[in-house]
Amino acid sequence: MPITRKPLEIPPEAARKFEANMRAFHAEQDPLKRDEIAATTRHILVQHMPKGAKLRLADVLELFELMR
Repeated sequence: MPITRKPLEIPPEAARKFEANMRAFHAEQDPLKRDEIAATTRHILVQHMPKGAKLRLADVLELFELMR
Protein backbone atom coordinates (compact mmCIF):
# COMPACT_ATOMS: atom_id res chain seq x y z
CA MET A 1 0.00 0.00 0.00
CA PRO A 2 1.56 3.35 -0.99
CA ILE A 3 2.17 6.00 1.63
CA THR A 4 0.21 9.17 1.05
CA ARG A 5 1.38 12.45 2.47
CA LYS A 6 -0.32 15.76 2.84
CA PRO A 7 1.24 18.28 0.43
CA LEU A 8 3.68 20.67 2.06
CA GLU A 9 2.24 24.17 2.28
CA ILE A 10 4.87 26.88 2.35
CA PRO A 11 3.88 30.50 3.05
CA PRO A 12 4.40 32.90 0.12
CA GLU A 13 7.22 34.74 1.90
CA ALA A 14 9.16 31.51 2.44
CA ALA A 15 8.58 30.54 -1.20
CA ARG A 16 9.96 33.91 -2.33
CA LYS A 17 13.04 33.41 -0.14
CA PHE A 18 13.46 29.93 -1.62
CA GLU A 19 13.31 31.32 -5.15
CA ALA A 20 15.79 34.11 -4.36
CA ASN A 21 18.16 31.62 -2.76
CA MET A 22 17.87 29.27 -5.72
CA ARG A 23 18.77 32.07 -8.13
CA ALA A 24 21.69 33.11 -5.92
CA PHE A 25 22.83 29.48 -5.72
CA HIS A 26 22.95 29.11 -9.50
CA ALA A 27 24.70 32.48 -9.94
CA GLU A 28 27.40 31.71 -7.34
CA GLN A 29 30.64 30.07 -8.47
CA ASP A 30 32.26 29.46 -5.06
CA PRO A 31 31.29 25.97 -3.77
CA LEU A 32 31.45 27.06 -0.12
CA LYS A 33 29.08 29.96 -0.70
CA ARG A 34 26.76 27.66 -2.66
CA ASP A 35 26.67 25.28 0.32
CA GLU A 36 25.96 28.21 2.64
CA ILE A 37 23.04 29.30 0.46
CA ALA A 38 21.69 25.72 0.42
CA ALA A 39 22.02 25.45 4.22
CA THR A 40 20.13 28.71 4.69
CA THR A 41 17.41 27.45 2.35
CA ARG A 42 17.22 24.14 4.23
CA HIS A 43 16.67 26.06 7.47
CA ILE A 44 13.82 28.04 5.88
CA LEU A 45 12.13 24.88 4.54
CA VAL A 46 12.51 22.84 7.75
CA GLN A 47 10.58 25.49 9.68
CA HIS A 48 7.51 24.71 7.55
CA MET A 49 7.78 20.93 7.43
CA PRO A 50 5.81 18.56 9.67
CA LYS A 51 7.42 17.71 12.99
CA GLY A 52 9.85 14.83 12.65
CA ALA A 53 10.34 15.27 8.89
CA LYS A 54 13.91 15.15 7.68
CA LEU A 55 15.51 17.32 5.03
CA ARG A 56 19.19 16.86 4.30
CA LEU A 57 21.47 19.42 2.69
CA ALA A 58 21.92 16.96 -0.18
CA ASP A 59 18.13 17.02 -0.70
CA VAL A 60 18.18 20.81 -1.05
CA LEU A 61 21.12 20.65 -3.50
CA GLU A 62 19.25 18.06 -5.58
CA LEU A 63 16.10 20.19 -5.48
CA PHE A 64 18.04 23.21 -6.75
CA GLU A 65 19.46 21.17 -9.63
CA LEU A 66 16.07 19.71 -10.55
CA MET A 67 14.46 23.17 -10.57
CA ARG A 68 17.20 24.74 -12.67
